[in-house]
Amino acid sequence: MALLQPTKDLLSFLRQNPAIRARIAAPPDTTLLYAGTFFRPVWQEIEHLRRTHGDVAAKRLLPQVLETIAAPGHAHLLAWAKALDGLDPWKENGFVVWRALSGIFAANAVGKVSFYIGSGVTKGEKVFAATELPVLARNPNVDPVTQDILAYYQRCLASGESALNFGYLAA
Repeated sequence: MALLQPTKDLLSFLRQNPAIRARIAAPPDTTLLYAGTFFRPVWQEIEHLRRTHGDVAAKRLLPQVLETIAAPGHAHLLAWAKALDGLDPWKENGFVVWRALSGIFAANAVGKVSFYIGSGVTKGEKVFAATELPVLARNPNVDPVTQDILAYYQRCLASGESALNFGYLAA
């Protein structure tokens, strides 16, 4: 199925605005990527940890970054992306939008990258496996520990393992 016009509009906006793409980044050593489920969806666990642990609160998630970027017709880039989450079919629209934004975020990561990856992580269902992992693995600006962790995740996915259940909070 083809992309719907609202999806095309956001992707065109990103393509035509390299300065915006450059802003879809966390400061060095603060990128935090997440996917899957531990006891509850990982994003919910991170929100709880952010309220109670200063080390986690110092990390930057893609939605936080997107909230700081103005977007035409929307309060910010996060609002624009979330507005597309309701499009049907989601896989050909919402999933594509989040893959594009997450790929840019991973490509712009610098230094140490933190991870909170749970179960249910497959290329067909999670942006981390479909996009962030391969983009980050090609990113020459991340540190050697991050590269080692990425190699672990790649081996897990290559062997068919979807319960990665591994977290790393870079100091």
